[in-house]
Amino acid sequence: IEKLKAMFIRKKYVDEKGWNDLVASVEQEVRLAQEAALRQPQPTAQDALTKLFDDGSLPKHGGLAAEGIDPVASETVITEEGPRINLIEAVKRTLDHELGVNPRCVVFGEDVGMKGGVHGATVDLQVRHGAGRVFDTSLNEDGIIGRAVGMAAAGLMPVPEIQFRKYLDPATEQINDCGTLRWRTNGDFAAPMVVRIPVGFSKRTGDPWHSVSGEAILAHTLGWRIAMPSNAQDAVGLLRTALRGNDPTFFLEHRAIQDTAPGRGVYPGDLYAIPFGKANTVRSGTKATIVTWGEMVHRAKSAVELCAEDIEIIDLRTIVPWDQQAVLESVRRTNRCMVLHEDTITAGFGAEIAATISRECFSALDAPVVRCASADVPIPYNKGMMDAVIPTIEEVAAQLRALLAY
Repeated sequence: IEKLKAMFIRKKYVDEKGWNDLVASVEQEVRLAQEAALRQPQPTAQDALTKLFDDGSLPKHGGLAAEGIDPVASETVITEEGPRINLIEAVKRTLDHELGVNPRCVVFGEDVGMKGGVHGATVDLQVRHGAGRVFDTSLNEDGIIGRAVGMAAAGLMPVPEIQFRKYLDPATEQINDCGTLRWRTNGDFAAPMVVRIPVGFSKRTGDPWHSVSGEAILAHTLGWRIAMPSNAQDAVGLLRTALRGNDPTFFLEHRAIQDTAPGRGVYPGDLYAIPFGKANTVRSGTKATIVTWGEMVHRAKSAVELCAEDIEIIDLRTIVPWDQQAVLESVRRTNRCMVLHEDTITAGFGAEIAATISRECFSALDAPVVRCASADVPIPYNKGMMDAVIPTIEEVAAQLRALLAY
């Protein structure tokens, strides 16, 4: 303090009297705050279970809600026809529209500006919206997320891109602090943002860094919502909901369906939005239920065709929250269930779903819940070796046959 005082006087910010007045003012402010804190009643125990996510109450700082700005109206019906587009184009068109209607939206990350992103999801967005709103950052994921937290707290809607799932790990502390910000401040502060991350194996190769799915770890990160679309239309609807929401969100784009036929679909319109926690029944059936998400939705469809059986497929679309009602209602009808995902099997999110089904549908089950997931090893470079780690169509079909025969 004495060194700070000397520096202030030396630089002529204040004189001796000015410094003493500042000290007195600060002491009075702290004393008043202390007295106000001590006058507050003890919270009820149940208060600990609130304020993790947006509950409709307005924060004092952070996001558009705190600034009194309502998002543009959305709708849940498809309003536009046209050619089929891939998932990357769907993401780009959605970002382009939201940048246009929300002047507080900013997109940034490694190579997202002039280059347009390593996956092409931001091509020409800097040209259209300016370098002040679509810009490059240094190779510093911790700084990218930290910057996003500050921007969100200041009333912006930041959309940082992390190039690959494994690259997010250096920002773990920033992510944890961001997710609990609303809870730690009893709803006074919030930091809504959308962190876009390409995840999973690619159509060409795998590897231990770029090919990580890793959604289970994110599901353990309190205060974050998680979307993982399996196609272009869902990508549009979920991304728009996240961009107009009031919570921090991980938006996971699977690399194998970014620009391939299975992920393509008609652009559903500039108002289309999908509520989080609302699964999609991809295929109706009576003999068993497959619960899955992301790229595994397409492997599930192919496996069911290979088995030639009447099996229901549910695409969760969001992991946090996940649609328990749709899953439980389906399993009570079909009496058998497989949970299929790309993340590793031990402590994968499928274990949470299987545990919930076993608890809520035990008397309706005709067989144990099956978990089909990647082995607990890194993703190999070699495609043949990758097939031994990640569930193939043939492996899914074999486990389905065993489930039906139980």
